[in-house]
Amino acid sequence: MPDRITALLVHHNSEIFITLKAALEHQGLRVARAESRAQAKHALGVQKPAPLVFTDTHLPDDGTWADILALAGKAPLPVNVIVVARTVNTRLYLDTLEAGAFDFIVPPFDALGLAHVVRCAADNVFMRRNARPPSDQAA
Repeated sequence: MPDRITALLVHHNSEIFITLKAALEHQGLRVARAESRAQAKHALGVQKPAPLVFTDTHLPDDGTWADILALAGKAPLPVNVIVVARTVNTRLYLDTLEAGAFDFIVPPFDALGLAHVVRCAADNVFMRRNARPPSDQAA
């Protein structure tokens, strides 16, 4: 795993994500932000997108976690998406995981639990990025 990884937070002025941003920065991650599906599409379309994406369940431009997951699936390199919900919702949890999200988290974010999610998601995505044939990897 690289020394310092970037996490893209997809949300619109949410107190939950402000708390999450601080917790991720405290763990040494670089944090970028997209406020809409359109901004996330741009951020995930670059040659080397952030390996980790934390997305709100709903976005102001009628985007949802499912849109972000679809965009991540089209990214030039593997990306792991973690869906962040305001409350525990078992149906939503199952839907997100079945659709391919790496994980589903809800506040409050305890440091050890969040560190575990980040470590597992980062290990997984970098293993998948490194497993790609050299001709498929972005320069």
